[in-house]
Amino acid sequence: MKERDEEIQICTRELYALVDSVSKYKEYMASKISEMKSNLSETAGAVPDSYKSSSPVQLGITVEANH
Repeated sequence: MKERDEEIQICTRELYALVDSVSKYKEYMASKISEMKSNLSETAGAVPDSYKSSSPVQLGITVEANH
């Protein structure tokens, strides 16, 4: 009986360690996702601004007048 109780305690500690590890990884991933969303939002805002400030020549666009 004592041996079984010790085995249960060992398994319990291992389970708690695993749950703690998963919890920390979840927090890390939530932080990374938040960072990625922020970077994406920043990039999405910069693309139109960059496009607006570029001339057609810089974009490789040629404008021809139709006669």
